[in-house]
Amino acid sequence: MFVIVDETDLILLKLLQQNADTKHSELAKAIGLSTTAVHKRLKHLRDEGYIKKTVVVLDRNKLGLDLLCILKVSFKSNMLANNLLDLPEAVANLPEVLECYTLTGSTDALIKIAVSDHTALRDFLRRLALAQNVIDRVETCIVLEEFKEGMDLPLEGIL
Repeated sequence: MFVIVDETDLILLKLLQQNADTKHSELAKAIGLSTTAVHKRLKHLRDEGYIKKTVVVLDRNKLGLDLLCILKVSFKSNMLANNLLDLPEAVANLPEVLECYTLTGSTDALIKIAVSDHTALRDFLRRLALAQNVIDRVETCIVLEEFKEGMDLPLEGIL
C-alpha cells in the first residue's frame, strides 16, 4: 500500500541520499524538527519500505576493480517465461554483477559488472556461460569514462 509522504519526509530522504551517515541531530537541525521526531519519521519510512537499506558506497578503482562493463544480453528465445526466472538466479551468485535488468527492445537484458582486468572479464564470462542456459549472445561494452554515477532518486515534484 502506498502511504503518501509529506514535504518534510522528502527533504529528509533527500538529505539521507546525499549522506546516509548524517546524525539524527544534524537532520533535525536541518529540517527544524526534534531529534525524536526525526527518529520516528525515519522508523516510519523504513517500516513502510521507502528506505530499503543503508549501504556504504565503495570506490571500485581504489579496490582494483578498474574495468566496468555493460553486457548486452540476448536470450536463446526471448518468449520463454523461464528466461525471466533463470537469469536472475544465475547472476545472483556472481559477485561481479552490480546491476541486472530485463528490457523491452532488441536487447533482452543488461548486466553491469565490475572486474579488475581483461583476464577477470574473460573468467567472468566463462562463469556466466556455465551458470545459465538461457543466454544466446552477450555483447560486452567496456566503459571508457563515467560521467555520472549514483543511486539518488529525483524527489523534486513528487508531492
